Amino acid sequence: MSILGKNALDINIGDAELCLILGYLASPGRVGYIEAQIPEDKVFLFKRSFPNEPYYPIKQGTTTGGNVMKQGCQLRIYFMNIDNCPPLLRQYLGKGTGRYVRRINKGKFVEKIVKHYGFSFGDRQNIASIRAAVHEKHPEYIADFESGYNS
Repeated sequence: MSILGKNALDINIGDAELCLILGYLASPGRVGYIEAQIPEDKVFLFKRSFPNEPYYPIKQGTTTGGNVMKQGCQLRIYFMNIDNCPPLLRQYLGKGTGRYVRRINKGKFVEKIVKHYGFSFGDRQNIASIRAAVHEKHPEYIADFESGYNS
């Protein structure tokens, strides 16, 4: 079950392309942070789906500009660098913020890689877990993963 609303977006690609991108994301020094911003009233859903994962709570209320605070869960990937970024992935990169050069705002994609491919929210990734998940789910595309990882 997804913690995201019906308007959350994914990156829709084939398995070989997915494995290439997963390898690229898993490469050390590439991803700086995988973020989960969760409205206070949805924290229980996040904790149920992602036990022990870090998140940033969004307080209910209004912003200083008088706007309603974010109502939905926000999942993002922040990049430290995008050197040798696969062209397929580059089209999904948005502007970065602060020390991060780019980011991905496709919440369903972020949810998928954390839930099913060994990635974690926060600033540390377990490469062995990611590689094992790809090998288990897509053994025929492990070479694509390694190509992305080594790019």
